[in-house]
Amino acid sequence: MDSLKSLDYPSFDVYLVDNGSQRESVNAILNYLNNDSFYSIDLIQNENLSNFTKTNDSNIVFILNENNSGFAGGNNVALNYIKDNVPTGYVMLLNNDTIVTSDLLTGLVTKFNESDDTGFVGANHYYYHDKNRMQTVGGGSIDMVHGECMAITTNGITDEFDFLTGSCILMSCEVLRMVGVLSEDYFMYWEDVDWSTCARNLGYKLRISDVGCIYHKEGASIKSLSRIYYHTRNRILYMKKYTTGLTYYKFIIYIALYVLKESFTNINQNKEYSKTLLKGLKDGLLKVKTYNKKTSKRG
Repeated sequence: MDSLKSLDYPSFDVYLVDNGSQRESVNAILNYLNNDSFYSIDLIQNENLSNFTKTNDSNIVFILNENNSGFAGGNNVALNYIKDNVPTGYVMLLNNDTIVTSDLLTGLVTKFNESDDTGFVGANHYYYHDKNRMQTVGGGSIDMVHGECMAITTNGITDEFDFLTGSCILMSCEVLRMVGVLSEDYFMYWEDVDWSTCARNLGYKLRISDVGCIYHKEGASIKSLSRIYYHTRNRILYMKKYTTGLTYYKFIIYIALYVLKESFTNINQNKEYSKTLLKGLKDGLLKVKTYNKKTSKRG
């Protein structure tokens, strides 16, 4: 929140969603906002958001979620409100574990407006604790054989991206309405890959701004077993959604053999790891197949 105050973009509002955290966290944020001269706050419970109208003199809407809805569900609370109530302008999805440079937002908007076919624009990510080391350029490629998404970590390799990293994505409000919000099937991990795929299926291009960057703490609060479970389950969900026939069945054979090998190899050393892998495989295979209806090319 401190770093956002340094943005050189002329005017912006912040939609901050507390995703069902402990009351102490909410109180700490409120204490910060109420004692900061830059921010003027509207406070609203999620269940009252449908009847909410932002006041003209506020520049931050603090939305309280009663439950943890995951990365997609938490962000969608704000994205749905913006989609339905903010007719023009831009929306930037930004992780809470990031610090922004002052020129970030201006750079993203400028890049968006360079080409009519741009859908999403991402930003370079550097490690928060090692600010000279790049984490990712802001996007990556998808291996549709093995169901893996791979971040690109060196600038200049390509300007064609299969996905942008969900920790920082900018689009216009018009594009948001065309593409829709994040899929909540994933809870966390792979939802940004799915979102990017939805945009590409509509004919939009994914691009990266070379002006400004974010410093990312890289989800340090996410427990490792949760990462393993959701990465395993969600890569299956993604492949189930976007591949068919022989491609899909070859992947299923690959992922099943991989998980079984990993699980039985590590069963004595790390039983919880093995159980988590197997649960991710089972839940991914058993979850009902879903589709995004927004697949037609844009005019």
